[in-house]
Amino acid sequence: MLNRRSLVLGAPACLLCGCSGALHRLPAVDAGQMGLAAAEIGGGAMPPRRILTEREVLGTLEAARDRLQGPAAGVCREIGTGVCTWQVRAVRDRTPNAYATGDGLIVIHRGVVEYAQSEDEVAFVIAHEMAHHAANHVRQSRRNTTTGAGGGTYARAATRDATTLGARAGAGLGRISFSKEQEREADYLAAVTLHRAGYDLSKARNFLVTLGRASSRRETGLLDTHPAGPERLAAWDRAVAEIGVSKGRLPSRA
Repeated sequence: MLNRRSLVLGAPACLLCGCSGALHRLPAVDAGQMGLAAAEIGGGAMPPRRILTEREVLGTLEAARDRLQGPAAGVCREIGTGVCTWQVRAVRDRTPNAYATGDGLIVIHRGVVEYAQSEDEVAFVIAHEMAHHAANHVRQSRRNTTTGAGGGTYARAATRDATTLGARAGAGLGRISFSKEQEREADYLAAVTLHRAGYDLSKARNFLVTLGRASSRRETGLLDTHPAGPERLAAWDRAVAEIGVSKGRLPSRA
């Protein structure tokens, strides 16, 4: 997420908003696949939070952001409906969380980097939020916006052009509530982006395991806005299998 200027990656934003479903056909997951994912999540604990300096946090975010720029822009242009200009900001909050809001704004909690065990995991989080913008989820879901602050302050601004780790970086920003279908689509598009960027999808997957272990939910309820950990992990595995066969192509439109 390091200065307040945005990354200009090409495609203009579409001004039309549709429903809150997915733009693409997503692979189905069955009870057996979710059961295996649930067993994996339940079979361990969250990794310990790493103690990192500000320089280390920002360095990891910058490296992932820079490597994702070209592939993410290509995915966004292929979709052709969303925002392809992104600002990535970091805030002090030590929970492993992030969100997309505004016109291309991505806010990453410091805890994402501290709980991640590799740059691949951090890149997954950034690519997931880029995908929300690229697929026009943010504009579609603005009616569900709730007011929220971005999780604290941090005293020192970063040294590169696309990320901010600074005071009030997340204050006053609207949180967006996405549908389960949009969240699954963002994971799929993130996997495509990571594949094209040369990241290890098996390492990126570990962050979904960590998120699943951080949550007590094992089943997705009717009113949930995120798939529960096992469903999300099983869907990721199906997506990665498809992407391996397609060699990184986008799925067909819904």
